[in-house]
Amino acid sequence: MLEAIQSHLQTFGLIPDDLPVQLPRRLFRALEPHAAEWSDGDHPLPLLRYLYHTPEIPTVNTNANEGYALTRAVHAKFTPLVCFLLAHRASPKCHDTLAVKVAIRQRNIDMVKLLVERPNAKKAKANAKRRKLEDRVTLDSSLLKIAVMSGARDIVEYLYREKSVLPDMQTLRKMEF
Repeated sequence: MLEAIQSHLQTFGLIPDDLPVQLPRRLFRALEPHAAEWSDGDHPLPLLRYLYHTPEIPTVNTNANEGYALTRAVHAKFTPLVCFLLAHRASPKCHDTLAVKVAIRQRNIDMVKLLVERPNAKKAKANAKRRKLEDRVTLDSSLLKIAVMSGARDIVEYLYREKSVLPDMQTLRKMEF
């Protein structure tokens, strides 16, 4: 049905072929954390797969509405959706790294790492040296401060020890040693 509407609008010249499709907020507004694990078949993943993998549909702007889709997926702890969006150019940098801040406030170290680190490409050879990929987000003391204020010790350790984020004086006073 979506293809029929699109072809009808294109016949009248109302939709250019290169116009990016904006992901509407309403697709993600109802996403809330729940007790059960999210699966690949949960809404809105099937629709998004269709939109992204149908060649007749123009390019989808994953970062529409300042990265609203990624932030809501992180808020709902919907890991399959977060992975899908990241694989389709969602940027955790949007809206001043709000998605990363949400993950930190939830004390979800796995989600923080998923948002920050890029997955390593498969090795060509068994003994080949792995190339370190640049992080998706530039980490700074403001994120460390949020982790300290949230009591997320594992995230504080990750940011400070692994990512070498230095605390500002105000954050340093709040840190427990």
